[in-house]
Amino acid sequence: MQRHRFPDGPNQCVATDLLGPLPNGEHVLVLIDYFSRYQEVVFLRKISSEAVIKSMKDIFSRLGLPKSLRTDNGRQYVSNEFKEFCRENNIELVTTPPYWPQASGEVENINRSLVKRLKIAHSNKVNYKSEIQKYLMMYNVTPHSTTGATPTELMFNRTIRDKIPDIRDLIQEIGDSSARDLDCINKHKGKEKADAARSAKSSDIGVGDIVLLKNVIFPHKLTPNFNATEYVVVKRQGDEVQLSGDGKVLRRNISHVKKIPSANQQPASESEKTPGTLLHPPIEQHSTLSRNSGAEETGTSQGSLRPESAAKVTSPPTNVFTGDQPSAQQEGIKLKLKKIGGMWQP
Repeated sequence: MQRHRFPDGPNQCVATDLLGPLPNGEHVLVLIDYFSRYQEVVFLRKISSEAVIKSMKDIFSRLGLPKSLRTDNGRQYVSNEFKEFCRENNIELVTTPPYWPQASGEVENINRSLVKRLKIAHSNKVNYKSEIQKYLMMYNVTPHSTTGATPTELMFNRTIRDKIPDIRDLIQEIGDSSARDLDCINKHKGKEKADAARSAKSSDIGVGDIVLLKNVIFPHKLTPNFNATEYVVVKRQGDEVQLSGDGKVLRRNISHVKKIPSANQQPASESEKTPGTLLHPPIEQHSTLSRNSGAEETGTSQGSLRPESAAKVTSPPTNVFTGDQPSAQQEGIKLKLKKIGGMWQP
C-alpha cells in the first residue's frame, strides 16, 4: 500500500470527483483537501467541463488556488478545456490510473459517506441539499480521526461555530491586538474626517421629544423637506429612533428627524416682552447725545456723537442677559417702551 504524503499546508493538494446521477438528475461535485480534510460539495445539473470549471472558480475564489489537483479520467477532467484551465492557474493536474480508484482514496471515502447520507434523505423523502448541508457542517467541525483536529481548524486556523454549545461561547477570545488597535485608530480618523466634511453635530433628541420626519420621496419640486405630521420618540438606541404617530410606529436614523422645541423653549412673543428680556441694551435716560460739528477732541472725528456734558454721562449700556452691570430697572429709572422699527425700545 502506498500512502499519500501529508502536504506542507492547507489547500495545496486537493482531490475532486463527480458523484451521481441522483434520482432528480443532478450530480455532486466533491472537493477535499488532503491537509485539513476540509471538503466542499456542489450540486450540478450539467457535468461538462465548462460547468465543472465554473464551480471550481467559485470555490477557489474563496479558498485559493491549489498547487495540485488529483482527478480520475472522466471526460470532464481530461478535456483540453480543463487542462487549459489548470495551466492558466498554475495547477498541476494529476490523474489516477484507469480503473484504479484506490489511487484517490481520500475522496472515495468521502463519496461513501455522502452516498450513505443521500440514501437516508431519499428514504425519508427530504431535500437532498439541506441534508448534505447539515452533513458538511457536522463533518467540518468534528475532529478528524487521523489528524485529531477539525478540518476547519486546519484550513482556517479556527473551528467555525455550529449550533452545538461550545466553551468559546462562555470565554471571550481576544483576537490579534495589533489588528484591533489599527482598526480602532483608522476608524476614528475616518469618523473625524467625515464629521468635519459634513459639519456633523451630536443630536440631543431623546425619548418623549416631538419631532418631524424627513421626506425621502419627493413627488414634485415643491415637496417640503420635512413632513407636517408630528411624531413622538418612544425609543432611542444609538443612532436609531423609534417613532410613534399617526397610528404608525416607524424606525428611522436620527438624521431623518427634526426636534420641535417645547413650549418653554419657544421665544416670547412681541407682546410678552418686558424690559428684562430686551434683545438690545436699554438706552440710559441721562445719556443724551448730540452731534457737535465744531468741537475737536483727541481720538474723536468732526461730526461724531459725544455727550453734551461729562456730568450727565452714565455707565455704558447694560446687557440685561449677562447682569454684568445694573440695568435701568435696577437703578430705579422708570422706562416707557415704544415700538421703533419693529423693535421695542425704551
